[in-house]
Amino acid sequence: MLIWAAEADVSDMERLQESIGAALHNARRLLEDADYLRFAEPPATAYYLALIAQEECAKAFLLALARRRIVPWDQHILRATRDHACKQLTCVVMEYVTPELDEFLERCDAIHIHDLPALPRRVADAMNILRHEKIGRWVSRSWFWAEEPEYDSGALRIAEGRHDARKQDALYVRLSSDASLASVPSVAVLELDAEIERAARFAGLVDRLLEDEAYPGLDWDMIEAALRALFTDPIAAEAG
Repeated sequence: MLIWAAEADVSDMERLQESIGAALHNARRLLEDADYLRFAEPPATAYYLALIAQEECAKAFLLALARRRIVPWDQHILRATRDHACKQLTCVVMEYVTPELDEFLERCDAIHIHDLPALPRRVADAMNILRHEKIGRWVSRSWFWAEEPEYDSGALRIAEGRHDARKQDALYVRLSSDASLASVPSVAVLELDAEIERAARFAGLVDRLLEDEAYPGLDWDMIEAALRALFTDPIAAEAG
């Protein structure tokens, strides 16, 4: 049964607020640990921690969306906060809302010259996969596509677990079918730095959501409108 956040009582909102704060605090703790281990050779453990910190921020982001009544607070959103692929798809959305500096300036320049923004396919499909292929199939498996969608390859790889496999490779020795070495943990420092910086941006985005900023990120109105539309579609009503 869906419990739409618009109908949630004060205690629901208080619990969400507390959980958002706890997830955000843990994300920053993980980043501190990653920073401490950044000079290990290879810095694979630090890389893994940085990616987990991003997922904690994604968890907090999903909860913040429910707190803002953009998505429903229900058992399926709760499940999404526990699912690695769902959180990694959410990270695609967060990356778009709070990009690195060069992209931020480029997109601001585009807006300045009146080039109306449009959601990149990767971002739109990350939201579609999250809503329909993940949460939608948890709600009901009785529906099917009249025509199978062709999703962005990057978003689809995340949904299929390939991004998570890269994260696991930062911790584990991978073996081939004949027991020979397929890979050993190896991460470049520049790659690690990029992931730590990305996680810090995600944490800042959640901070702004908690502060109830009207526009906590770039093109926020487009993202909010898309999420509201996705979570008020006919599939959501099937659980009612």
